[in-house]
Amino acid sequence: MDHEKLTDETREFLLSLNGTSVKRMFGADAYFVGPAMFAFFAPGAIVLRLPHAAFAEAVASERAVPFLSLGAAHLNGWAEVPFDRTSPEDLRALVESAHASGTRVARAASRRRKPSRARRTRRRRPQTI
Repeated sequence: MDHEKLTDETREFLLSLNGTSVKRMFGADAYFVGPAMFAFFAPGAIVLRLPHAAFAEAVASERAVPFLSLGAAHLNGWAEVPFDRTSPEDLRALVESAHASGTRVARAASRRRKPSRARRTRRRRPQTI
């Protein structure tokens, strides 16, 4: 299957996932669930933020490589999945895993309490006699 067709099919699948939105970032479309980005396309590949177990398995089976970008080598869980290393079925499973992980992050972010404003009190200086 050629890369363009697989890219188009993957885009359609990404958009069919519940709660997915698209924003333009890094010169490409980035896919989000709430505030959490979970996927974007690179030339000949898709970059996914995978849960640890899925990331480790995909890298160990050589279906993916850790995503390395200038200054971003420390990013945790981001895997570059080349289209020529994985079957469409495996790609779909990895995308679903990344989406589910993004959904958990989005839920956790919505539950976080925003810090309340601290009251500003004016301290009195002790009077010197």
